[in-house]
Amino acid sequence: MRRKGLLLFLALVLVAAILAVLWLLAPAPPVAEKPVPPPVAKPRTPLQADAEGHYTPGYAFTVSRRRFTGFTLRPEAFVTFGQTGSEEQVACMQAGISATAFHLRCDDPQLGTVTIDGRFLTRFVTTRLDAPVVSAVVTVRDGAGEVLYKAQDSFEWRPGN
Repeated sequence: MRRKGLLLFLALVLVAAILAVLWLLAPAPPVAEKPVPPPVAKPRTPLQADAEGHYTPGYAFTVSRRRFTGFTLRPEAFVTFGQTGSEEQVACMQAGISATAFHLRCDDPQLGTVTIDGRFLTRFVTTRLDAPVVSAVVTVRDGAGEVLYKAQDSFEWRPGN
């Protein structure tokens, strides 16, 4: 009887050892991962070419006693000249504006033709109001086509009101 008990005990120990080995070697059940939510779409940052506002030159110049104070591209393209106590806007009948560059041609009966050929230094609208965002060549010609002024300058942008 003692022998049967010992054999029974050894059989149980053997079965327990086999089960323990199988349990340790069995792969762990896969952990169900939560699905990653889709990325939140950021609102599209507007392009500088689409920004409404005024571009002011880094260098002030005067042509025929009129001071050039800048230009706008949106909502309408025009150049601005100032005289003592007033400002005059000259509409640009030719305005080609792309995401990277622009060309303006503005005719003024008193001054002549103003052309501005520029490129955007920053693609997207910036919140920094002290940073140049445009580099452009400004040319002013009189009615006979003679160049009165031509220079390259950097321009800062101020949002429209």
